[in-house]
Amino acid sequence: MKYLPFRKSDLWIALGFLVCYIAIFDSKLDLGGDNAGYYILAQALHGGDGYTDIHLPGAPAAKHFPPGYPVLMAVCMAVSDSFYFLKVLNGVLFLASLLMLQRLFERMTQNQTLAWVALALTLLNAHLLRSSTILMSEIPFLFFSVATLSCLVKWRSGDKPFWQSPWFWAMLILSSISYHIRTAGLALIAGIGLYLLFEKKWAAAIGYGVGFMALALPWFMRGKALGGNPYLAQLIQVNPYRPEEGVLTLGGWVTRIQSNGWRYLTQEIPNGLFPKLEVVYSQEEPTGFFLYGVMLVILIGIGTWKMPRLRMLWAGYLLASAAIFLLWPEVWFGVRFMQPLIPFLLLAATVGAWELLKAAQTRVHGPTWLTSPYLWALMLLVQLPAVKAQHEKSKESIGTQYSNYFNVGRYVSQNLPAEAIIATYKPGLFYLYAQRPCVRFPSLEDSEEFINKLKEQGVTHVVVDQLGYSAIGRYVVPAIQAAPERFPLVLQLPNPDTYLLELR
Repeated sequence: MKYLPFRKSDLWIALGFLVCYIAIFDSKLDLGGDNAGYYILAQALHGGDGYTDIHLPGAPAAKHFPPGYPVLMAVCMAVSDSFYFLKVLNGVLFLASLLMLQRLFERMTQNQTLAWVALALTLLNAHLLRSSTILMSEIPFLFFSVATLSCLVKWRSGDKPFWQSPWFWAMLILSSISYHIRTAGLALIAGIGLYLLFEKKWAAAIGYGVGFMALALPWFMRGKALGGNPYLAQLIQVNPYRPEEGVLTLGGWVTRIQSNGWRYLTQEIPNGLFPKLEVVYSQEEPTGFFLYGVMLVILIGIGTWKMPRLRMLWAGYLLASAAIFLLWPEVWFGVRFMQPLIPFLLLAATVGAWELLKAAQTRVHGPTWLTSPYLWALMLLVQLPAVKAQHEKSKESIGTQYSNYFNVGRYVSQNLPAEAIIATYKPGLFYLYAQRPCVRFPSLEDSEEFINKLKEQGVTHVVVDQLGYSAIGRYVVPAIQAAPERFPLVLQLPNPDTYLLELR
């Protein structure tokens, strides 16, 4: 298959994308704290403050998020720093990913029908559509990882030694960018390395490994100079949000792997590939989802084994990703971590179903329509309800609890001095409206220790919100009730009650 810069089929992909994207586009700022964190880091870079957390007191050097996505946003802020513009940028990256995936899927399957079905399932995946309208790193990572794999295919299709091929060096640079967008991108690096070893490309494998380490070294050394990677410290904790619970024992690691494996099987794999199979994490997995998960895992396994081309590359990427997911803290749950894998999981499941139908048709001399492309196109209908739900969600308001929270932030920006420091549960999100340094509440159950820690951080005011997070009831409210004279009321907004308190 030849790789052309533009094909007629690209028009159909672009048209399908535009129809879906316009239908589900959400102009509101996402209510997760991470997207605010990315935006603030991009603001710092664009404003010449370096890679710093300008929303924290003293604007310390940032080390929580890798710099790739904030750098990309900062570059684009030369055009506009509006949330709307940067959201559309993620949509453009999703479209570009789809265009590359169509070529890559054809290469992997050697079957246009399967490639188009998997691509359409990807386009209609509500999780990916949602991520293409918010300021998070999943879609940028998907774009750069697919670009990396596309360069790998171009290099392998040529006859030049790796050191003479611009595609090899492009693959190295793009995979390094992917890693600097998401630390979990190590799975992509491992997948490529395993593929080169399986293909017995010894010199290329060594060159790729050395090149990646050289490109990753500056970020690693910076993190080490700042006290180490916070992800690694949180990885070994029982619960990163409750550090008082300590670190994992050997038995704790076994329990974590079992728990994560069961959750992915019964909730995140079914819901990730087919968002109509919605889950509520506060409850047990829905009835039947275990069977859906088992069926999908079987299809993915068969599809991976039977994949006509690039089988070992996909298998290595999948296994390395699975290892990371199983070791991840259990409180970091949700489909977002596996989103960049969803297109390839859908492709593998599609190939697996195709192989099973072909085998059944051959064995029992079944009807030929079992492998008809028109029948396979009906699979797309299962994705439409989730897309419709995403369309309806994009039209909803943010809710009065968040309206109050942001209005308190606006009050702070207009009425408190510049040296005020605010303690709140979501400091990044609150900073976007308050424009005052913010800190997160300390995870201390002892009320006196809690108050002393706030004073140590220089906190002047405290926000008590109704966003529904347990930390407010666990740490904040008991401290206020223990010493109400130290927290005089500054502002109260009703329905639901949201408070701004001074700390004396």
